[in-house]
Amino acid sequence: PCIVHRLAARRSMWSSGARAGLRRCRQLPSVPPFMPRGRIPPWRPVWMQAADGKVEFTPGFYDNLIQKYAEQASDEVSLRQFMERGKAVWRDPSTVIENAQFLHKELPKRLAKRLLDLQFLPYIVVINPNIKRVYEAYYGAFQTLCNFPEIEDAEKNAEFTALLKRLVDEHGPLVESLAAGLRECKSKPIIGDQLQLDGFLNSMLTSRISRRVLAEQHIALQQKRQKYIGIVCTELNLKESIDFASRRAQQVCIETYGMSPDVRIRGDKNAVISYIPTHLDYMLFELLKNAMRATVEHASKSGGKGRKVTIPSVDVQICMGKGTVTLKFCDQGGGISEEDYEKVWNYGFTTAEQDAEQVAAAVQSNAASMDLASVPSAGSSKMAGLGFGLPLSKLYAQYFGGDLELVNLTGYGVDVYLSIKLLEDSDSDCYIY
Repeated sequence: PCIVHRLAARRSMWSSGARAGLRRCRQLPSVPPFMPRGRIPPWRPVWMQAADGKVEFTPGFYDNLIQKYAEQASDEVSLRQFMERGKAVWRDPSTVIENAQFLHKELPKRLAKRLLDLQFLPYIVVINPNIKRVYEAYYGAFQTLCNFPEIEDAEKNAEFTALLKRLVDEHGPLVESLAAGLRECKSKPIIGDQLQLDGFLNSMLTSRISRRVLAEQHIALQQKRQKYIGIVCTELNLKESIDFASRRAQQVCIETYGMSPDVRIRGDKNAVISYIPTHLDYMLFELLKNAMRATVEHASKSGGKGRKVTIPSVDVQICMGKGTVTLKFCDQGGGISEEDYEKVWNYGFTTAEQDAEQVAAAVQSNAASMDLASVPSAGSSKMAGLGFGLPLSKLYAQYFGGDLELVNLTGYGVDVYLSIKLLEDSDSDCYIY
């Protein structure tokens, strides 16, 4: 055939292929027609690809309801209002329905704001399986709360309370997912060092604390425990709390290294405060665990081969003030290097990997003198997590008007000052945001 016929045949073949391609693209309405089937453009973080090659979409990225709720201002709750609402339930149990109505309206707004934050993350973070798990859990909770009917009686409140309890339990492991996702993203060469996610994590975790406080308060108010206003213990003994946290930390320390420092408590041992026990337990455990780990590792390295290792104690000082109590933790763990000191408040930072082999070798070399039956490998250590303990403890302290500060004594140890604001003495300037 002549050249004209050949060109006409080629045009016909191209048109047929193009029409078939367009028909295939129309089956996926959100995929631009110029994108071949099965390919994922790198500039669109909302597309995922399943194992079978089909394009999937992360739920809720195109849900306008999220934006609608996120645009609404969250209702601020002061600590004084928080405590007064709890006391009101004791006087008039019917007020718990008003609290349920408030949460039914408020929690979706706070979840929607965090869903938008997740949507704005860089592509490499959004596609991480752990981060995606967090997003899907938040989106599922958002949809569930939005679809829950109006709460007008005790029966609906009971259903709503059961729902809150289920969501609180299901969302418990999400901090670990966030931490694991961050660690995986930061480990990527070149790109990982460019990721600045501390601001995002601060807002995510602060919002998580607020939602859990509001939800758990509503659940606990209906249990009416003595010496409690919801989840706030009005007679929380500090010495008993420190003893409990130190026993837990010592158990983990012994499981990891085969030994543990003693904890000496000084100061006002009869101090009683009003605070949320779970928050205090978390901070105490993390701070004592860090102090014990540093103390054991430093003592093991400086002991020398064949010499008996002497482990100094960790000291905790209780200092009661007006409206505030300060706990001072002193260890002799050698302090923090200047390079690491600048990073201790960064999410995901940990020295565990740097010291693992050195510590394992040092502990094993001293095993005979310490009369240890066996020493676990550093890789299985429970003493160091994913680098969230210290910054999250600071968030917990600051959330109710307290603070957490470090004083580094290079070559000797670290002094940690945990300031706790007593909740019953809090003024209206502190909010559950």
